[in-house]
Amino acid sequence: MKTSIILLGASGLIGNEVLRLCLENKNISEVKILVRKSLGIENSKLTEIITDFKDFDTLVDKIQGNTLVCCLGTTRKKTPNLEDYRNIDYGITLKVAEIAKQHGIFEVHLISAVGADAKSRIFYNKLKAETEIDLLNLNFEKTAIYRPSLLIGERKEFRFGEKIAQILAPIFDFFLSKTNKYRSISYQKVAQALVKNIFKEKNKSEILEYSKMQSLLSDTNNVG
Repeated sequence: MKTSIILLGASGLIGNEVLRLCLENKNISEVKILVRKSLGIENSKLTEIITDFKDFDTLVDKIQGNTLVCCLGTTRKKTPNLEDYRNIDYGITLKVAEIAKQHGIFEVHLISAVGADAKSRIFYNKLKAETEIDLLNLNFEKTAIYRPSLLIGERKEFRFGEKIAQILAPIFDFFLSKTNKYRSISYQKVAQALVKNIFKEKNKSEILEYSKMQSLLSDTNNVG
């Protein structure tokens, strides 16, 4: 049976790559993306749902499919107000997930981050953990949470600190084991691992850090 995808965060670094892979995958029949404005992509499998994420009642009948993929995220530069930041990363993600669960979507995939920790004093790390916890509490048949460390790849917007970190990443990776969760990883590999995992057997819940994502990529028996 072919899969129908609902994708949140399709304009971001990982989300856009997930979108590309889903549109190319013969086992995916439809991709619906929730976006603030059109991405300008023409594809017979693609449906754009334009929304300002303020009136979720308008989305209730549109969020239908088999699998929900959440790649939504903002930055402190774009969203300096912490309440607004939380309303995007946590609020929109959880609200869309709640609607998806009500409509019988049985599987959800979330892009989080390696430092997620509910007890952290760092806003970003704590927020990621809270999003993970409350998503798990929705009790989808399958919940897959991806925790990449430093992402390697060119973003649309320039981030000086991240660019320096990417330059230094090979040096730091040299001193880390092949399974260390803090190893850098390309955004393409994260997206590839996610799409492949959609076609894996169902697990109640799963946290995927560096080694598990790499394991998925090396699985030649996976149809995804």
